[in-house]
Amino acid sequence: MGVVLALGLLAALTLVGGSSGERAAPPFSLTALGGGGPVKVPVVEHGTTMPVVIVFFASWCVPCQKELPSVARTAVSLTAAGTRVAFVGIDGNDTVSDGLAFARHSGVRFPVGEDPDSAVANRYGLPGYPDTVFVDAAGDVVHVVNGPVSTSGLRHWALRIALPG
Repeated sequence: MGVVLALGLLAALTLVGGSSGERAAPPFSLTALGGGGPVKVPVVEHGTTMPVVIVFFASWCVPCQKELPSVARTAVSLTAAGTRVAFVGIDGNDTVSDGLAFARHSGVRFPVGEDPDSAVANRYGLPGYPDTVFVDAAGDVVHVVNGPVSTSGLRHWALRIALPG
């Protein structure tokens, strides 16, 4: 029993470490916050698998309240500049109405899935909120930020995984 627990913890810590090419991003499909089509990873646009920045947040999370508006602005800026990377939000351990109001108030324009029991965050081995996961076009987790991500860090890693223009 202890060996199984230790191996599970080691696997989670390895994923969170963000080594390039060592761990495939677990795929998921969630109900879109507020309705609409499913929110999925991998993200496929026009037949191309896109690199993706996955932003884990919750409306009740104080660091998220400071971080998410900045992430939303950066996502808009990168998209407007033609950066070929997708952004996906995951509202975890939250009510739909609170999560939707928070995402709207923060200016989020990227798709957000609802993860009421934090199942996706758990599959990624994340310790809490906020967390940001950078997945390259091959589907590998290349970097994870536990806690708030800085604007410069978000831009750096998003540009690093982006498809060539």
